[in-house]
Amino acid sequence: FLYWQTLEANMVYGLDQAGRANGGDPVSLLGEVKQNSYRWDPGVRAGGGYCFSAETIDANLEYTYFHNEGGDSTGLREGRVLKSIFPIVTNPFFGPLVSMNTKADLQYHTLDLYATHMFQGSHSFVMKFLAGVRGAWISEGANSYYKTNYLLIPFLERVVKTTVQNTWKFSGAGLRAGLSMDWFMFWGLSLHTEANFSAIVGRFRAKQQIDETTGYRTAKTFPSDTRMIPSLQLVMGFAWRKVFGALGLKVFANWELNMWDDLSQTYMYPTTTADAASLVGSWVRNSVNIQGITAGFTAEF
Repeated sequence: FLYWQTLEANMVYGLDQAGRANGGDPVSLLGEVKQNSYRWDPGVRAGGGYCFSAETIDANLEYTYFHNEGGDSTGLREGRVLKSIFPIVTNPFFGPLVSMNTKADLQYHTLDLYATHMFQGSHSFVMKFLAGVRGAWISEGANSYYKTNYLLIPFLERVVKTTVQNTWKFSGAGLRAGLSMDWFMFWGLSLHTEANFSAIVGRFRAKQQIDETTGYRTAKTFPSDTRMIPSLQLVMGFAWRKVFGALGLKVFANWELNMWDDLSQTYMYPTTTADAASLVGSWVRNSVNIQGITAGFTAEF
């Protein structure tokens, strides 16, 4: 059982500025920066293995699935001005933005095939070396919405609104290596620590599309490339183990951190947001970090 949350800095969607700011002015770092945040969601991890002998290796296969959702919203306050960081139409005829909101969705799949070899330093301390391969399929979609009060079709109450879609997908495979340590204390309790490093080579595909309800499309791009993504996994927690005849049962609860470097990518527009000349920006890459509780049980027979 997993109960995780995604932490990602590259999720800014707008600015809430003081009233003296003009909606058509160049975007500057004035006011409050508005950013999406993910909630806590459950996930699942399942696997199995085979122990050849205590002197050789254990072979293991493990699958992890996690789906995370998030969002944020901002309404226009008295004496304030809302701005998008993306190039949306700021025609004075439509009036100012009255609300901004964003929704995000992350899909996380990994499949690990690895072997471990145990070294027992004493009756209370065990260390395991890990080596294997990892496959990863990770995707994220973030939609931001910018709304005015101008009625485009009055009898349908359809207002002028801009939708910004930012999505990316990464799939690849690579190598994984790590080290784990268990300190057996008393009453079947043990302290577990683990560190694993992976390097994944795969295909990255992204999309950005910006549409107005007026029918005007500001952007539609489909960048893609092949890249290497380093990943670090850190685990620490406690376990309780008990042997019932030929069956060994272990119950554990860990805190787990997963860090994927340079995985998220968004096209940003740091200059203006008013006209066609503003369609010059830069890609912003950032890490995708996932933290949370990993709990469950293992049965050995």
